Amino acid sequence: MPPTQFFSHSTAAAILGVPLPSSIAGSARIHVSVRLGAQPPRARGVVGHTLAPDRIDVTSLGGLALTSAETTFALLGGMLELDDVIVAGDYLVTGEAPRGGAPAPTTMQALRDSVARHGRGRGVRTLRAALDEIRFGSLSPRETLTRLLIVRSGLPEPELNHPVFDDMGTLLALVDLAYPKRRVGIEYEGDGHREKRRFRADILRRERLEDLGWTIVRLTSDDISPDPPRRVAETLARIESRLRMRGWTP
Repeated sequence: MPPTQFFSHSTAAAILGVPLPSSIAGSARIHVSVRLGAQPPRARGVVGHTLAPDRIDVTSLGGLALTSAETTFALLGGMLELDDVIVAGDYLVTGEAPRGGAPAPTTMQALRDSVARHGRGRGVRTLRAALDEIRFGSLSPRETLTRLLIVRSGLPEPELNHPVFDDMGTLLALVDLAYPKRRVGIEYEGDGHREKRRFRADILRRERLEDLGWTIVRLTSDDISPDPPRRVAETLARIESRLRMRGWTP
């Protein structure tokens, strides 16, 4: 790549670690952009773009030139559905911070500023809608999608990866989605939880949470899948029932 070119769109997102839908993540196409006035690439397997200089920022990561986290987010608005943009935004404002890892790649204000710079660019309506629903704290796409499902149903918004400490002040767990006042937690369990050591640790973790007065709703992908709709309704009813038992009223 000549110095006028840089990775962008979903390719930049992948380099940044942004979770992408499988239809995009599995694509072999590489997105490469140039600023207006330069020649975009033309090659097999490469999608070339020309971007307005006043709408973009370019950075580098691991020796690769790519659009910044904020610019990449704005470009994803024209490629992804609303919920997938929210998933991307949740990751970009969270990173691994709840686990004590690397700080988030960007901030909510920086995303807002980038969308404002995007003007009437492609996907701006999706971006503006996503900004209202992006939150700090999600550590996986499924956590984000579970939160959206809960909130859109009319139930109160849970906290994300809420830390729970034991009586000695030691961190016991980060509850995926939590209502601390009610001590109701929601845990999404992917296939990785079936690994032998993880499975045993999860049981002990749950028992310790219950010793502290927490009740935990455990979910899998089947519980938040829209097909069949009845399963989602059961999931939401279960969460609402736990909240009501702990004193919540609409």
